[in-house]
Amino acid sequence: MSYWGNDVDDCDYAFDSVGVVFSRIKDQLFKDSETVITKCYPEQGILASLCCLRLLGERFPKNLSVHFGKKDLARAQKMFDDWYVLVQHKLPVERSEAIRLLADREFSLFGERIFNKPASDQV
Repeated sequence: MSYWGNDVDDCDYAFDSVGVVFSRIKDQLFKDSETVITKCYPEQGILASLCCLRLLGERFPKNLSVHFGKKDLARAQKMFDDWYVLVQHKLPVERSEAIRLLADREFSLFGERIFNKPASDQV
């Protein structure tokens, strides 16, 4: 990389700046996941963070590949699944089913658009 580039993340400084954003979102995703699992909170911040990573990753794929890999996606999915098992009974049925469908969709989109495979084939 160089000091200047033709795209917004083509120089070292810009690449690092975007990388910091990915690191913060990833750290927050796993920190929030641990909190909601430990305390059985019925909230869904895991999916919001994952969606942010995916959307940014579609624009900045090189940065994402440095900061969030297939193992991280598998860890996020396991944490979501663990959380869902704990709080599913606390949610209204229509919300519970909608969140599960949303999660399945988000993990699939992440796999397809970022890793170019269905999420079920990831690990």
